[in-house]
Amino acid sequence: MPDGLSPPLDTSPPSPRRVPWQFIAVLIALGLSGLAVVWVCFGFGSQISLPPGVSNRERELARKTFRIQRGREAKRDDLLFVLAESYMSAERRLNDAVACLAEIPTSHPEYGRMARYQQGRTLLALHRATEAELQARELIALEESEPQISPELLINLRQGLRHILEVELRFEERHELLKGVIARKEATGFEIFAGCFPSHLPWNGSHALRWIEEFHQADPTDPLIRIALGRYLTGRGELKAARKILEDVAREYPQDLRATAALIACLRETDAPEEVDRRMTALPVQSPHDPWLLLLQRGIYALEQGRGQDAAMAYEQVLQQDRTSNQAWQGLARAAQLLGDAPRREHAIKMGTGLARILNKLAKGMERESDPNSYLDIADLCAEIGLDHEGFILTNFASKLEPHNPRVLKTLKKFPTPQHPETPEIKQTTKNQ
Repeated sequence: MPDGLSPPLDTSPPSPRRVPWQFIAVLIALGLSGLAVVWVCFGFGSQISLPPGVSNRERELARKTFRIQRGREAKRDDLLFVLAESYMSAERRLNDAVACLAEIPTSHPEYGRMARYQQGRTLLALHRATEAELQARELIALEESEPQISPELLINLRQGLRHILEVELRFEERHELLKGVIARKEATGFEIFAGCFPSHLPWNGSHALRWIEEFHQADPTDPLIRIALGRYLTGRGELKAARKILEDVAREYPQDLRATAALIACLRETDAPEEVDRRMTALPVQSPHDPWLLLLQRGIYALEQGRGQDAAMAYEQVLQQDRTSNQAWQGLARAAQLLGDAPRREHAIKMGTGLARILNKLAKGMERESDPNSYLDIADLCAEIGLDHEGFILTNFASKLEPHNPRVLKTLKKFPTPQHPETPEIKQTTKNQ
């Protein structure tokens, strides 16, 4: 090309400029982010992750319901709680309700404690006892340190926990729970009877068996449920099935003395003395933490061996925790006879006879829980054998039913102060009052 001349004008269409791919990716990302912001701001909310059982239709209905009721768009925990309430009430989809409630954190300022309460109650309705107990214990501990829910709901929660312990035949733990319930004056008539006479009320009926079978169906691996099922079957004479269950649990949990005690009790019923002897001789030394059933088995075995002192030690340990155990008093009478201790034997016989009379009254009392005489009749028998603590509790409850009943005032004079040593929880409650 000659110098000083311009290049000819190019009239062809311009070629497209090449844009780096990284720049395109950034633009796409920014666009999507903006779309997400708009989505949230305008309340579409379908990007909120919810449990698998929740349909899109249910999500939208819950969102609209919340907006109408509260005048704002629902956040994730709002939707979870609304959906759970819907599933619990009209639709009875309890497993879906539990799934929603489980995703609401306990620390949530509005829903947290109620989510745990509803979750525990729903789990119990589903017979998922192991999970229900964990929820109940967690919430009870939180409420006792920093109350947030109503006292009535906390009482209801303790009743649910008590029911689980009863069905699973964990009478020692139920006894400790009921001490607090009675001390706080929250007890029902049934709880008064159960708290005063923890080993007297019938436990092996068809209704209770149905509950434990449903617990077992919901959680077939839980050892406490399996132990309880084995004990129920033993009590009903289904010894082969009971032995199989209890041997399996004892093998899987060799250190669990509850399983060992239940198996020994079953083996005794199956007339297997050699196996009973093998299991008993392999036990560790007696401990203050031994289950009541194991202590009773220790006492029976010691009596069979002619070891009166060992038998007395086992039965007395039961009585330190449950002074109304008729089986322990009867065993102690036999141990005292072996030891040649006549006064001790006479006292044990007197206690056993008195408790047998009380047992007859308990059955009638359970049928008339609103009648103060149901409690006063038993309180009179308590006074005859020195069960002043139990008599005092029974009379106080009768006074709650009929404060001005002349018989209440008369019976109360028999128990000027509770004579049985109070638990630390009762002491603390009295002090605060």
